[in-house]
Amino acid sequence: MKYISRIHRCSGRFRHDKIEGLNGRQHIYIFHVCKCPGISQEQLAGRICVNKSNITRQLGLLEQEGFVRRESDPEDRRVLRVYPTNKAEAVLPRVYELMEDWNRLLLEELSLEEQICLLSLLKRITKKAVAAVEPAQTSRSDSTSPV
Repeated sequence: MKYISRIHRCSGRFRHDKIEGLNGRQHIYIFHVCKCPGISQEQLAGRICVNKSNITRQLGLLEQEGFVRRESDPEDRRVLRVYPTNKAEAVLPRVYELMEDWNRLLLEELSLEEQICLLSLLKRITKKAVAAVEPAQTSRSDSTSPV
């Protein structure tokens, strides 16, 4: 796990300052908010496996920078829905590009068979990790998500 943690920290450093107004941790927020406009802050926290205070803080920063807007849910005023702005939609292709560049860099020396095996193993480990911290999340794991 120390290797996965180190790779994760390096990933943030790789993305840091590549898009003006975003830090290395915020790209995944843009990805998910653009993918699911109107997602609740709680749902977003579950998708990217961070606590609610981190979600609130990062979304506040993204809102200040003009990447997202938050609105109270009309049916339940306690729920905040998050929507991408035009600015977020405009940087989304660059977010995808950075994710692809990072994956390509890390996987370039692995054969296709090794890449498939690695992905399969990481999915299994991720499923166990999510089940260990939030059993209700297991059924929501999204195999197309980069996280």
